Amino acid sequence: MVARLLFSAMLMTIVSACSIVKTQPISKIALVAPFEGQYREIGYDALYSVRLTIAESNTAGVDLLAIDDGGTVELATQRIEALNRDPSIIAIIALGQFSTSPEAQSALDNKPMLIVGYWGHSVSNTSSYLLAPSNIEELLDNSGSEADLIFGGELLSLSQTLLFPEDIESLRIVSSSTLPTGSFRENYLSSAAFVPEPSLFATLTYDATNIVLESLLTNTPISEIEYEGINGLFRFEDNFWVDAPVHIYQYDNSGMMEILD
Repeated sequence: MVARLLFSAMLMTIVSACSIVKTQPISKIALVAPFEGQYREIGYDALYSVRLTIAESNTAGVDLLAIDDGGTVELATQRIEALNRDPSIIAIIALGQFSTSPEAQSALDNKPMLIVGYWGHSVSNTSSYLLAPSNIEELLDNSGSEADLIFGGELLSLSQTLLFPEDIESLRIVSSSTLPTGSFRENYLSSAAFVPEPSLFATLTYDATNIVLESLLTNTPISEIEYEGINGLFRFEDNFWVDAPVHIYQYDNSGMMEILD
């Protein structure tokens, strides 16, 4: 009787083991940005956007891996090198001056990196894609008749900029990112608890994540992608965003507003 019970138990174990269903391997989107220190606002603005995009897409088997850039070029480069060795990483979304530096870009090994905004570095790797106009450096040149104005990229859109009111009126923020609409803001703020107000990084990171998902779902390289997003049509030539829109913003009493021609 005991032997029969043991045999039945063994049989059930074998049947259970054979019935195990293999789960779909997880594909990860890596977000490398500052999450600590003075510019941590950048990382968290992007973090909630990536999470929102993945949730809205309802794409199975895709997850987010958020990594602090380390606060130096050397540490950011080491992070990129480590991501190269992880086969589950399908793409890297990068923000901040360190993870987008030429040294960090040079560490890429066929994994696409989408650089959200302009951080003082051009494209320096065939796997890097800049979500900014190809002539961004020229646009940021404040020479000539507007020499009294201070032109900069999305970095000037951080909330800490408001701590220096004496310079606010002279600031001009050049970006290809649109301000969050009412519906985007509502979805963004309701995506989790204690979510901060979305910034210029939010909509552009949202589009960057959708580009990665579109590439994954259609098996299309980023270099060949055509995607219509919040910020317009995305397609790339020589790793630059073709016909990237150019918006110029300034601060007024109500916050940041676009300067219209």
